[in-house]
Amino acid sequence: MPGTDIAAFASIPSSRRIRSGSQLTELRLTFAGVDERALFLEGDRQSFRDGVLIIRKEPVSGPLSQRQGQKVSEEMKKYLEPAPFIQSNHPEIQAKVKEIISPSDTMMVKARKLVEWVYQNLEKRPVLSVPNALEILRNRVGDCNEHAVLLMALARAAGIPAQMEAGIVYQRGRFYYHAWNVFYFGAWVTADATVGQLPADVTHIRLVRGMERQIDLMRVIGRMKINIEGYSR
Repeated sequence: MPGTDIAAFASIPSSRRIRSGSQLTELRLTFAGVDERALFLEGDRQSFRDGVLIIRKEPVSGPLSQRQGQKVSEEMKKYLEPAPFIQSNHPEIQAKVKEIISPSDTMMVKARKLVEWVYQNLEKRPVLSVPNALEILRNRVGDCNEHAVLLMALARAAGIPAQMEAGIVYQRGRFYYHAWNVFYFGAWVTADATVGQLPADVTHIRLVRGMERQIDLMRVIGRMKINIEGYSR
């Protein structure tokens, strides 16, 4: 998460500056210094071929996103379930979701409302703790990890399958380590409550998916080099 000395120390310089990253539709880059086989580079909006990683901004207007609810497959149901730090079934989490969304909202409207609420209601500063959705809801403070954990719990409580992703994001000439979410609307769509984006801009480069996989980033920090090959608007 940008903004701390540790983040700056671990950040990665970009080979070229990116202007108006939120307006890009595609980003193309290569990297060195890490074993790509240990990372989750290929899949969904990311394509990794012959050493080139392409990130394309995903559409958010599919038919599933326009429904008030969606039938969730057996495979996806696990992404609706509560977990030790993702208390999506807790009464306080459930009550907050009912305050934020309406039963008549489409799935996409629900998702946008949840992203906006977390963006507007969490004070953005680092905290030294293991992210816990219920405590985050009560304390209303945290960095990108707290934003992503709380949003995941709220989304699951709203019936939207949700996961957490981690990787790097571009800001002012460097890439910083960062965490955000993905929601399932028939396909996974990125969301970043720290900056209020759905979908997240293409400078969000996924390296791992799942809270349990964030430890894998330790193999990358201080080793990765990024070369921007090009981008499209």
